[in-house]
Amino acid sequence: MKNTINILFVIISLSVSSKAQSVFKANPENSKFSWTGYASVGNYAPTGTIKLSAGSLVFDGKTISKAVFEFDMKTITHENKDLQNHLRNEDFFDVEKFPKATFTLEKITGNQAVGFLKIKDVQQRISFPITFKKSAKKIQIQAIINVNRTDFGIKYNSTNFFSNLGDYAIKDNFELKLDLSMDKVIK
Repeated sequence: MKNTINILFVIISLSVSSKAQSVFKANPENSKFSWTGYASVGNYAPTGTIKLSAGSLVFDGKTISKAVFEFDMKTITHENKDLQNHLRNEDFFDVEKFPKATFTLEKITGNQAVGFLKIKDVQQRISFPITFKKSAKKIQIQAIINVNRTDFGIKYNSTNFFSNLGDYAIKDNFELKLDLSMDKVIK
């Protein structure tokens, strides 16, 4: 009798505590990621794109509880091919050696996402505001993330590491803007 009561208690506990969770997968074709870098002097602010390789999240009906996204760093683009190639080489993202970057969500509190961004095998905890809209079969996430490139070992033309750069100085922070489209996985 005691075992039956214990089993019944476990079943009731599980049914009360389990929330309906849905898995959503990223739709790379409908997701957009852009970056903007900034010169330290003047108004030069080159912009380009990066493609999403994969991503998924778990939604419990109220909030996103788990999420992982992977970016293909070999797809970093800019209209100036010389700058594009420079961003892909060792001075910046070294995409041959480090072809992927990832973001793993730790938690969302209010509209603030907290997680771990990994670039060039360096992982840093970051925080940024997000907005998301949910329908029955889709979640749309938007965010603007400020990233300090030197936290990931990208020191090229940073005034914190080099002096007398003049017009060649580049600000340490760059901006990632994302518009992420997620589709519900139907079981």
